[in-house]
Amino acid sequence: MKKIYLLVSILIVGIAISACQTKTVKNKYKSVIMSSNEIIDDLVKSIGGNFIETSIAMRKGNDPHSYNATEKDVIRITDSSLIIYNGGNLEGRLEWVLSKIGNITPAVSIIDCLPKDKLIYDKEKNNNKKSVNPHFWHDPMLWKTAAHFIADNLAPMNIVNQQIYFQNEEVFLYILDRLNNYIKEQVQKIPKEKRIIVTEHDAFAYFGRAYGFETYYLQGSSTSSEISSADINDLADVLIEKNVTTLFLEATLPDKNIRLLQSTLKAKGHFVKIGGTLYSDTLGYNNNYEAMMRHNIDTIVNALSSK
Repeated sequence: MKKIYLLVSILIVGIAISACQTKTVKNKYKSVIMSSNEIIDDLVKSIGGNFIETSIAMRKGNDPHSYNATEKDVIRITDSSLIIYNGGNLEGRLEWVLSKIGNITPAVSIIDCLPKDKLIYDKEKNNNKKSVNPHFWHDPMLWKTAAHFIADNLAPMNIVNQQIYFQNEEVFLYILDRLNNYIKEQVQKIPKEKRIIVTEHDAFAYFGRAYGFETYYLQGSSTSSEISSADINDLADVLIEKNVTTLFLEATLPDKNIRLLQSTLKAKGHFVKIGGTLYSDTLGYNNNYEAMMRHNIDTIVNALSSK
């Protein structure tokens, strides 16, 4: 493994030196903005409109926690005007790559703009360390802060279009307020005792805090953590005590562990259904952030409000 990282480091250094010498820009009239994932890319496009050129580091629909930059990715990074990523160790090895590239291409982390008291921290297994849960976009009110952060970063790059960026931000903030109200209305259709979301990993902690759901999961906020049979049994006992009747799949993850949890519950005499698939780390087939969030709450309501 160390040899692999050494080879990648050499590759990155070589590309970085080349980028310093021959860096090009695809369109001299537009800033080239690379987002780490499709959710951020949607936000960047909403603010920048047709006045920026965009690209995404990782493939749509992929699990961002397992991301590893390829040689082509590094070349595209060094050829961009700005890199915008989530942070909080969401994007696998991306932050490591950016640290090796240095200051060749400016890079900003959205999570760094959030108030620290608004972040949720996970206690890691087998130690007392705490790591930030990076899935804050599931709270539309925190995504408003991200929208303002994006507008502030795009504005200095093109003074002529600054006002347009801020106007687009205002429109997007209105959309987020409308979405927030919609989710609150839909939540009221679910009995309070049934407002429990069980998923593969801890992606809905911010959503749960914002809208009054308890959240349970097999893995922490990263999908790279291991799951033991003891973890599954322990969670099964909690769900039985809570009389949970529904589990949810996640679009970017295999269903093996959730199905195993379902089987474990059945073996204990407790039957649960699969309530549908939620989009935790991807937009999936949804056209934009609002559509993704509406899909999630509609799926949750349909599953938890039915008898």
